[in-house]
Amino acid sequence: MEKKTTTIDISIITYNSARWLPSFFSSLEKQQYPTTCIRLLIRDNGSTDTTWEWFQTELPRLKTLFSEVICEHGDNIGFGSGHNQNFTHTKSKFVLVTNVDLCFEANTLVQLLATAQSSADQVACWECRQKPYEHPKNYHPATLATTWCSSACALFRVDALKQVGGYEERLFLYGEDVELSYRLRDHDWTLQYTPKATVWHYTYEHAGQVKKAQFLGSTLANALIRCRYGNTLELLAAPFFLLALLLYPPQFQGQRWAVLCNLFKFFKLAPAFLSSRKRSNHIFPFRRWDYELARDGAFYTFTDSPLPDHPLVSVLVRTMPGCGARLREAVNSVLNQTYPNIELVVVEDGGNTANDFLESVRNQGQLTAVVFKSLPKQGRCQAGNAALAASAGDMLCFLDDDDLLYADHLEVLVQSLLDKPVAGGVYGLAFQVSTQVLSKENWNYIEKLHQVIHRQPFERAVLWHHNFMPIQSILFRRALYLEYGGFDTELDNLEDWNLWVRYTQSKPFCMVEKVTSLYRVPSETEPNQARQKNLDDYYQAAAKKNDLIHIQVKPSEIVILANALNHPQTPIPAAKPRWRHRIMAWPVVRWQAPLLVKLVLKWRSMRIK
Repeated sequence: MEKKTTTIDISIITYNSARWLPSFFSSLEKQQYPTTCIRLLIRDNGSTDTTWEWFQTELPRLKTLFSEVICEHGDNIGFGSGHNQNFTHTKSKFVLVTNVDLCFEANTLVQLLATAQSSADQVACWECRQKPYEHPKNYHPATLATTWCSSACALFRVDALKQVGGYEERLFLYGEDVELSYRLRDHDWTLQYTPKATVWHYTYEHAGQVKKAQFLGSTLANALIRCRYGNTLELLAAPFFLLALLLYPPQFQGQRWAVLCNLFKFFKLAPAFLSSRKRSNHIFPFRRWDYELARDGAFYTFTDSPLPDHPLVSVLVRTMPGCGARLREAVNSVLNQTYPNIELVVVEDGGNTANDFLESVRNQGQLTAVVFKSLPKQGRCQAGNAALAASAGDMLCFLDDDDLLYADHLEVLVQSLLDKPVAGGVYGLAFQVSTQVLSKENWNYIEKLHQVIHRQPFERAVLWHHNFMPIQSILFRRALYLEYGGFDTELDNLEDWNLWVRYTQSKPFCMVEKVTSLYRVPSETEPNQARQKNLDDYYQAAAKKNDLIHIQVKPSEIVILANALNHPQTPIPAAKPRWRHRIMAWPVVRWQAPLLVKLVLKWRSMRIK
């Protein structure tokens, strides 16, 4: 087939990389994609170990395996400049930029090329997913669109690279991938995350490791990129951010002197970045020393031990007529799941408008099963109970049609639940997304603010007081439904709280400290207040339903429950004044002001001394 015979280029830069080369090339040779359709573009940046000697020895063998191998050796000109040298030799439509301190899964290139060839012509880059630590930056769970792509392993459209001129060579190491991503988007290209194409990237020796080159390179790059793509406040904050690093406790020897050298480099290079300011109105995010919003759980560790089996998971979706666009988005987030054994159960309350769409989903063959039920108008609880009754999975989770699952949601929670046989369910952290809906019909919206509201480890007493587990964040065992039944049909709201109270009578749930899903709330004041009032009005009704549940506990357990209730990890959020809420939402206040305050306090303390 054409997709399996398209030749691609792979651009590789090495610098003292000898220890990684055998495993990297071994994984590349084991790809399901034929090596005879791969051209290798290799440049060694002046290695002082045995890297170049390894290539000299292995080059004859590599040339027999791959379509073509171009291998060069020269001075250390940096990561981006080295790849730009390789780009002069490209002959294919796509070029894969990759580190060598990683290994490919067997189907990585097949997945990556299939995605690229089926994507719109305006997509310029497809980023691979990394393990054992997935990059925590945010992406859209349904479209997989992202604001920047890590060049640890990413596939580029060669025409896009030629249009924008490749990497920014003034950035020697770190940040050049963000700058290239922003420049591509500045020229109206789009970028995509590809979670089903995975590499095992061994960039960290342990969780939370701080590397000197990364610390210095990434902070300098951030300040310079602000000069090209930041708004006025973000631009003005750049030198103060670098100055603020002098107040940080040193994490390596000579840190403060190195920061001062970086500050000198910044003022030397800033004019070139300022003279080439952005040309578009696209959003180029900055978040202190990072860029895109980060999902909690950066150092959640994936293991390379395969699951003994993949139990069937049923994703239960409640919808209604008029919600077709947002249903398609929710279902797309299910189709993007990296977990392989999924049954999708959709119940439409009061209509039959989703049938054709779900038939097309069924014909794609990506899911194990697709079940659709149409009901006369009965309500949320009846629709949820119909979905529970129609499901066949050993594990179940709900997904309302305006909520979304990140691609690793089921993979993470299934593994966690299998690791905890005494638990009845597990739940991840979730973003609450304040959303301004522009069109319900087309489901056009603007996401205003992402927040993790609940970080509460499981405590029964706290759950008896209020619900801290968003419905889409939970994966639970089917046995709980068989023992305790479904939703209480007398509740029109907070029905999930009552369900979790009943389901946790005998088995605990466990929290996974990783954001794996999101749910939406109105960003406008009046709709948000109306939503909260509706929840408040139903609280007493739901609490009375919970009071009908009788649980036997020991006196010692009552003491534990009381202590948990008096000291919850995440108390009920207090209402904030409208003006304070709005001011705290400003990026300059939330991210930049604290660093400026530290500088002022440091200056004042020096004057006092």
